[in-house]
Amino acid sequence: MKIDKFVVKVASRCNINCSYCYMYNLGDLSYKNQPKFISEATIKSFVAKLRVHIEENNLKLVHVVIHGGEPLLWSQLAFENFILAFKEITKDNIEVFFSMQTNAILLNDEWCNLFKKHKINIGVSLDGTKNNNDKHRVDKKGNGTYDDVIKGLNVLKENGLEAGILSVMNLESDPIEYYNHFNSLNLRSIDILFLDSNYDSKLINSDDSKKVHEWYLEIFEKWYNEKGQKSEIRFFEMIIKEVLGEEQDIDSLGGHENNLIVLETNGTLEAVDALKSCGDSFTKTEINIHTHEIDEISKSKLMEVYYNSGKFLPKKCLACPVQDICGGGYLPHRYSSKNGFNNPSVYCDDLLRIITHIQNTVIEDLPIELKIETGIQKLTYENALHLIEEALPNIPEPDYIEFLESFRKKEYVAI
Repeated sequence: MKIDKFVVKVASRCNINCSYCYMYNLGDLSYKNQPKFISEATIKSFVAKLRVHIEENNLKLVHVVIHGGEPLLWSQLAFENFILAFKEITKDNIEVFFSMQTNAILLNDEWCNLFKKHKINIGVSLDGTKNNNDKHRVDKKGNGTYDDVIKGLNVLKENGLEAGILSVMNLESDPIEYYNHFNSLNLRSIDILFLDSNYDSKLINSDDSKKVHEWYLEIFEKWYNEKGQKSEIRFFEMIIKEVLGEEQDIDSLGGHENNLIVLETNGTLEAVDALKSCGDSFTKTEINIHTHEIDEISKSKLMEVYYNSGKFLPKKCLACPVQDICGGGYLPHRYSSKNGFNNPSVYCDDLLRIITHIQNTVIEDLPIELKIETGIQKLTYENALHLIEEALPNIPEPDYIEFLESFRKKEYVAI
């Protein structure tokens, strides 16, 4: 596995309490056994093992995501020492790209000076207007966090820094109001995530008053047809590029490998942290940076299925005409205790509707000469369903199905 993205949990605690958080509120209690902050010894060991991994895999660039919990609970001195620890790697002409995800509440001028000094790319979490954000993103006393996040965004702007927004969908919000709100903040980019639901948690069900695809497509139409300057919306842009044949580096779409691992505060290496939503200690391994090489993450069965999640697809996905674009969706959304990962995404129907709509919109706007030259054709949702139904009986059961279903058990937790 050529891992080149590392989510480093520098803090295992948070200063707010989002209702949908996979770290603390979807059944995984393993954070209680983690050190509150990553230690200097763990950082030193990680950098040394990372250098070996880079050499063995001939990497020229790695992406380090500073994450939590809330990373700004860490001291500024510890933060700067963390960045400086990578000098041992960058002196060998290896580029290390740093980004950080924060709720922005603790931002101040001193933090911004550090971000500018070390060229840290900043992502801020916010879920729309004050009314909608404060329903789910609350502090430890249950108070809304919107005002404090906006203050943090303003601190970034006053210091000449731009932020991208990470937002979780909110079907209770009006999609146009949601879009207009973010557009009014003059942001570089917005990424609108699906809520981390699966077949067991059922946070999303058929009784939702407004279907997921309807909510997303109202935003898409407004965004796509908006004239003048507007924020990037990563989810839509990724689908558009996939439609046009450009493979995207995102673990929730497409058939490529997912070259990302998580480093916990105690030094343990794990698959993507959103998989914590599948159950208590679900992501835990015995592969630790103090005792193992990074490449040994390939021993983790969960990491193997995550790494290949765009290829290890259930039978229905293999029959789907948009599987190359969708890649089966995000792995955590496929889980059930009954079948493991041998399920389509809980958002399967919504993804099919969203992708076919965006695909047809893009094709409509292509020059006629290009349509003729490539032979590209529109695909309606209804036609896609027909093609799936027609193809399904002729597709043999994939030989990895038993492996996907093995995640019904907990044997994989201990390596």
